[in-house]
Amino acid sequence: MRILVTGGGGFIGRFLVSDLVKKGYDVIVVDRGPSPFVEHQRIKYYVGDVTNVIQMNNIMAKHKPDIVIHLAALLADTCEIEPLQATKVNIEATQNLIELSITHGIKRFVFMSSASVYHPDTPEPVREEDAGKPVSYYGVTKYAGELIGSWYYRKGLIDFRALRPTVVFGPGRFRGPSAEYSSMIIERALNNEKVIVKNPNDRVNYIYVRDAVSALILLAEAEKVRYRAYNAAGFVSRVIEFVEMVKKYISTLQYEVQPHEAVRYAAVIDDSKIREELGWRPQYTYEKAIEDYIETVRKGEELFRVY
Repeated sequence: MRILVTGGGGFIGRFLVSDLVKKGYDVIVVDRGPSPFVEHQRIKYYVGDVTNVIQMNNIMAKHKPDIVIHLAALLADTCEIEPLQATKVNIEATQNLIELSITHGIKRFVFMSSASVYHPDTPEPVREEDAGKPVSYYGVTKYAGELIGSWYYRKGLIDFRALRPTVVFGPGRFRGPSAEYSSMIIERALNNEKVIVKNPNDRVNYIYVRDAVSALILLAEAEKVRYRAYNAAGFVSRVIEFVEMVKKYISTLQYEVQPHEAVRYAAVIDDSKIREELGWRPQYTYEKAIEDYIETVRKGEELFRVY
């Protein structure tokens, strides 16, 4: 089976592509940057732009993928300052890819959405049906992508599915507002840099990248699913508690609390749908996630080149 992954050279994409190859899939990757993977018979890598309809059409026509997993998107910080470009990349390109998928007979389209489709003050636990009041433009684009894909599904044109992970953290994530109170805490600690904690008492639902990837793969592999969008959550921690967990493993960590307003997301998320229907469970919570993160970084970038 062939799977096309847009944004497959990025933070989540590298873990996803690696796991797909380990499972025996042929993977076609489209990303703006150079390939982080060594040459592999199961990976076809294209430096490209998902907004380029002609290029994407040619890639689909050549490789005839069975499934599309669409990760490529502008991140939340960029969306706030470039909303027109965000609309082009996160909304228009998504619709174009769905149209192309229909044209080429692709049976499933898996869309990487986000818990940013929820208002941060939504009563907890937050369920899938609570979506629709995003406060960031990134959240607006993700919810729009879901609505567009669901419309095509209702028309009977394609099997569209979306995953809404919480704050995804892991090795290789250096951008996005929530990186400052997730991945970058560990990165700075490993580099012996002082960590500035701006939102110590904010409650955050952290999901480790490997768990987000396993949810994506389950969603892509399922023959049938009952819903169009699924939450995927990890563990809830105050930011200062997360810092202290990291300090257990990196004793040299130094931090300073400088209270400042930060981008917030809903914390307690109900992901019972994906658990009950697909049997998904997060495997990397609390200390286990941090342990794996540190071990992965210490192995170096070569980790992403091993299959």
